Amino acid sequence: MSGLTRRLTVGLVGQGLWRVAVALNAVLLVPVLIAKWGVELYGQWMTMAALVSYLAYANLGLVATASNDLIMAGGAQDLARAQRSFQMSYNLALLPFPAILAALVGIAALLPFGGWLNLTDIPHSSLLLILGLGALQLTFETLRGFTAAVLYCTGSYGIAYNIAAGAKLIELASAILAVGVLGAGPVQLAALGAAVAFLDLSVVTWQARKAAPWARLDLRAWDWRWLRDQMKPALGFSCYNFATQGVLLQGPRLVLGAFLGGSAVAIYAVYATAMRLVDQLFLSLMAPVGVEISHAAGRGDSGQVLRLLAVVTQLSLLALLCVTLLLLGLGPIIFDIWTHQRIEFLHGLMALYLLMSAASLPGRIAAQVLISVNAMRSIAVATLAIALAAITLAAGLVQSFGLPGVLIGGIIGDAAISILVIVALNRWLGLSFNRLAREIGNIRASATQVLAHARVLLGRQEGRT
Repeated sequence: MSGLTRRLTVGLVGQGLWRVAVALNAVLLVPVLIAKWGVELYGQWMTMAALVSYLAYANLGLVATASNDLIMAGGAQDLARAQRSFQMSYNLALLPFPAILAALVGIAALLPFGGWLNLTDIPHSSLLLILGLGALQLTFETLRGFTAAVLYCTGSYGIAYNIAAGAKLIELASAILAVGVLGAGPVQLAALGAAVAFLDLSVVTWQARKAAPWARLDLRAWDWRWLRDQMKPALGFSCYNFATQGVLLQGPRLVLGAFLGGSAVAIYAVYATAMRLVDQLFLSLMAPVGVEISHAAGRGDSGQVLRLLAVVTQLSLLALLCVTLLLLGLGPIIFDIWTHQRIEFLHGLMALYLLMSAASLPGRIAAQVLISVNAMRSIAVATLAIALAAITLAAGLVQSFGLPGVLIGGIIGDAAISILVIVALNRWLGLSFNRLAREIGNIRASATQVLAHARVLLGRQEGRT
């Protein structure tokens, strides 16, 4: 079996296990939280989760870009560059980032944001504790991201993904026990998340030290030229991520919380959780492939980048079709059991969510390729401008149309961003749109390639037995 096939197989299996764990964490917690807290408090918790997610932008996107730089250095066999990227990344995550997070939490303490977002069931002191614990969890996750990049650099995808899957399953079991049996509240659940993030970081660090002796902490290693070079693609990634995740994904929760309250946020969150099946399938494919794209870009192999892009696009569209048929066919039964009959399944509402996912998927695939090679900066500002215009439209529509108004704004924003990112990808690849479309439409070639790799894998396993 070729090194690429082996790494992708291990990566897909490991990533698949992690994504299953993430999906289970989201799906199985919904009925527990709704049953124990009620729809209103559950919605307010999801509003706070959205607010906490904005703290992640304090790292300015350096987790993704520095990790990609480290992986590309590994692909080029430049260990000195990889070590510099690791040490600088870790130093930033240990010193400036926590200080920025602490300052943001301190500013939040002076603001009546609970009243702005109708968080009436959670005291202000508890809201600040949730923010503080979220900042602590984010610090651990940032360090974990840089450390896991060392494992990706050495081709050890499976180890990093398996550890993450184990951590998510531990978090899920602990959360169900804490809330369902012990009656824990939002603050305790936030503390649990931070504790599991620390455990995850500890295990990944142990594995990285074994896999890469050069990945060692050095607080004296400061390279301002490296930081300047990384900030350019980092700001591009951060703008794109803020536009798609911060504005278009989390923004509707804040809009709904401010205008309609926790119950509306709960409905939005439950439907969005159902749609995460598409996200998890897509990310299971894209995470290991994205690493290989970084490797290929480091070698200057644009043909390999195009082949990987075509396979991911085909499999992602197939996953979207399967999830669409599943949700539209069995949605009413699933929702009745899942939410204890407290949130009704509406085919029209789910159709809007599916349309929003379909509008965003092409752009997400193209964006992941550009992110993997640190080439998002050129369209970052335009992406953010589109997202802000879309959420502004959604805020205007929500007063007349309720939740569907928010979704309509999201669909328009996702579609516009997808067009923008696909055009940028075509320019980066130096190909015409027709060539890219032909490669993606060549399902037979992709199927032949996948079957060939599968035969090699099965033959190897039979040889071992």
